[in-house]
Amino acid sequence: MKVHEAAKALGVTPRTLRFYEEKGLITPYKALENRYRDYSDADLIQLRWIISLRELGLPLSSIQDALSAVHLPDAFLRKVEAARTHLYESWITATKALQALDETISVWQKNGNINLHQLESAAEEMKKNRLLRASWSDLWNYDDIALQHGYQAPLITLDGIISEEHYHLTLHKTMEWLDPLHDEIGLELGAGSGNLSELVTNAGAKLTVVEQSAEMLSLIRDRLPDIDAKQGNLLSLPLAAQSYSFIVCTFAMHHLTASQQLLALAEMDRVLLSGGRIVISGLMNPFEEELEADHYVEQQMNWCPSSAFELTEWLTVKGYSTVSDPLGIPIGLLYACKP
Repeated sequence: MKVHEAAKALGVTPRTLRFYEEKGLITPYKALENRYRDYSDADLIQLRWIISLRELGLPLSSIQDALSAVHLPDAFLRKVEAARTHLYESWITATKALQALDETISVWQKNGNINLHQLESAAEEMKKNRLLRASWSDLWNYDDIALQHGYQAPLITLDGIISEEHYHLTLHKTMEWLDPLHDEIGLELGAGSGNLSELVTNAGAKLTVVEQSAEMLSLIRDRLPDIDAKQGNLLSLPLAAQSYSFIVCTFAMHHLTASQQLLALAEMDRVLLSGGRIVISGLMNPFEEELEADHYVEQQMNWCPSSAFELTEWLTVKGYSTVSDPLGIPIGLLYACKP
């Protein structure tokens, strides 16, 4: 099929097909005598993938990466999920920028004049949050940990910090505070291999989980095939606003810096329904001053135990009512209810 015929059949322009060829996404046969392109049935199928993924917003680099695994469903899904996560990050950044711009314009209109400092302040805040989101990375290689240790992976990472008994006691105490209702729509962040997820779903809640590690997600999906498991991290949740009645996060916040933890709270606030609740448990300093145990964990493990004081202060400013419980050094639990 010649280029004009292929373009017509696919609903695009010949220039579009040539562009995909220039980018290395498609390589049609070219006749030696005249260099005319001839698109085979396989080429047309490839182009249908490209056009559809492009229409859904995937950048060309992600499309090329995904199509390299199109005959391997699991690998293909992982690549598309990773692209989806990046799309959500871009969408969240754009949404926050639009909100900041609207607020700035509103202040200008109220004051009856434009103020450069006001604009610079809003831009600086956007830049700071964008850099914070971009600065997170998996320094601990949780994909390999999941492959090596399976469902025991979270325990392995905490070995030497807390005992297995304290780990499971924290999960059960978290469940007591969370008290999920049957058919209640909830969200778990940093779900790991699904140890808490299993307890929440056994209580009858309809759970969505977000986990950054593809291998951890694979464990969760094998273990709990009925839950909605999405790849992403706490700084840019790949989720719609005001969608969940509860959010629970256990032994995950310490993978973020103190500033990133507050940004993660802002993301939780964004996706939580009014009247909803947040339960955070794990490595946590319950006091304003730093504990020596927390300092040891931070230095040795490259972790940052949460400060119950700082998290509570942020939530209180947002109107949340909070309760915290120092379960025992270095573990704590924080409950917050959204107004």
